[in-house]
Amino acid sequence: MERIRSFYNDKRQQVVLFSATAIALYGYDQGMMSLINTNYDYLSTMGISEEDPLVGLIVSVYYLGCALGAVLFSWLADNYGRKPGLWGCLATASLGNLIMFVAGLGYSRGAMPVMFVGRVIMGLGVGGVDSVVPVYSSELSEDEARGKALAQEFQSNILGLNIAFAINLAATTMLGKGNQWAWRIPIIVMQAYPVLLLVFIERLPESPRWFVFHEQEDDAKKALVTIYGEDEGKSKHEELVESHKSEADQSIGYMDMFTPSHPQFHPTVITIMGQVNQALTGYGAVSVYGPQIFQLLGFGVRPSEYLTQGNYVSYLVLMTLAWLLIDAVGRRRLLVAGSAALTLCFLLLTLFGGLADNAARL
Repeated sequence: MERIRSFYNDKRQQVVLFSATAIALYGYDQGMMSLINTNYDYLSTMGISEEDPLVGLIVSVYYLGCALGAVLFSWLADNYGRKPGLWGCLATASLGNLIMFVAGLGYSRGAMPVMFVGRVIMGLGVGGVDSVVPVYSSELSEDEARGKALAQEFQSNILGLNIAFAINLAATTMLGKGNQWAWRIPIIVMQAYPVLLLVFIERLPESPRWFVFHEQEDDAKKALVTIYGEDEGKSKHEELVESHKSEADQSIGYMDMFTPSHPQFHPTVITIMGQVNQALTGYGAVSVYGPQIFQLLGFGVRPSEYLTQGNYVSYLVLMTLAWLLIDAVGRRRLLVAGSAALTLCFLLLTLFGGLADNAARL
């Protein structure tokens, strides 16, 4: 009971929980679509076959929406506040999810365009969440715990992936691949995320840093007192104002970050290429098309589904190591060690894949 009371009053814990749940939205979609893509009723309703390129196109337009949503809602959050920006993200994601759910419900003609629209709109919202939430949570985190808080949030991404696939697998096992509710239930369950977060967001404070940046110092002080208490809040308010004044003459724009001679160019490129290289590992492909990939490797339908779930669970376990170590050993060491381990894994995959291919030819 004491822990519940403490959480109810601790705004920092509430922000971490809110942020982690919001980030789980992104992972949920990846796990959700992996088995929907192989559902016979879904394919029939969309009027496509399992090998049709449109299967992948329906998946990929979501990521186009994410890219656009990240830019749009970042701009809204910068100009109108983190909370209004987040509210818009969540409402947009909820609308897109509902459109996906009703695609082909009671009709089939025109179901695919409706699904496309739903995917793009949901992508806009989730992309916004993925861009605004890390900024919002980092602005409300202690400096010494910021890395751990962000790593825990992105572990929730993997948790969302696991939950979605588990729900999808359970629905598929019980109802069969030919039942429409085996693919509609995982979609509508996703509504729990944006709806609960929209209800909860009013309890959270606005970012004090955003207030100070927009010269609303009284509001910033109120927010800090709400988060830290009277004495500590006032102290942190003074520190924040002083920090803002010292950085006022160091305004950095988007063009500055992409100018080779600017000090921010190198860290910007490192950050961007880190994300690009993560995508090139194939993580996203396995997340969305895991069952199909394992079937191509020779596994049966059900073993492929179980292997996909096992793969997701391994992500979750290894992500735990990340947030346990990130503040202890540092970002750089963890990134280099993780990259080295990944390189070894790819070498082993290449070796074993070649041996398996040679054995199949004999």
